[in-house]
Amino acid sequence: MPKSGNKKRLTKRHWLKLLPIDSIKVQPTTVTYKNPPTQTKDQKRMTPDIIEANKQRFIALCHEHIKREGVDKVLAYLENTDFYTAPSSTNFHLNEDGGLCQHCINVFETACSIYDSVAQPAIENGTSPFQEQISRESIAIATLFHDICKVKMYHKAERWKKDDKGKWQSYNGYEIKDDFPFGHGEKSCLMLSWYMRLKPEEMLAIRWHMGMFDVGENGSTNRYSFFTASDKSALVSIVHAADFLSSKLKEKTTTY
Repeated sequence: MPKSGNKKRLTKRHWLKLLPIDSIKVQPTTVTYKNPPTQTKDQKRMTPDIIEANKQRFIALCHEHIKREGVDKVLAYLENTDFYTAPSSTNFHLNEDGGLCQHCINVFETACSIYDSVAQPAIENGTSPFQEQISRESIAIATLFHDICKVKMYHKAERWKKDDKGKWQSYNGYEIKDDFPFGHGEKSCLMLSWYMRLKPEEMLAIRWHMGMFDVGENGSTNRYSFFTASDKSALVSIVHAADFLSSKLKEKTTTY
């Protein structure tokens, strides 16, 4: 065991290596994708063409709605990860190749609908407890990037289940290997903060996008933090609701 005098303080560079994050080279991105393929009712999983179309749509949404310095660095980082091909979960919503990117797009679209049809009218007519409008940029940042904590975390592996006759059979599924176990929403906040500056309300919305599902046995301290965060900005409730509704109403679970 090394002596205490030889210990070095972990810097940002060390954390980047722990993730690990590849070196970032920012290049301008031009997106053109006409008549993108869509998943039909009979298709059980997303095809490579659909996954590529979702990638191009995600990049286009980022360029359209996010003008903040650093967004190109975030996109350059994601390009060097499995973000566009990874599943959104191992056993739940969109547990298939390409699910993570699709989920983030779904949450963005759902959040925009909630804000346009529910929150904004209430803010404008004075019935909402909130008075400040929320920019489309903040909604885009808090939704499109809310789950970047999942990159490089889901890995394909042989899994086992029982068939109709009770016999074990193998199938190609996923397992979790987290090289940087820093939490969920808080991990996304930390990773984003290395590339762009986040507003307080955006950090709160990303941190608490799982709502009470991310509190668990941690007790009253986290419950208090979540409810207090919800009172700070309408964006917190919008992103939480959009994440929940997308995963429950718009996204299927694949049975292998």
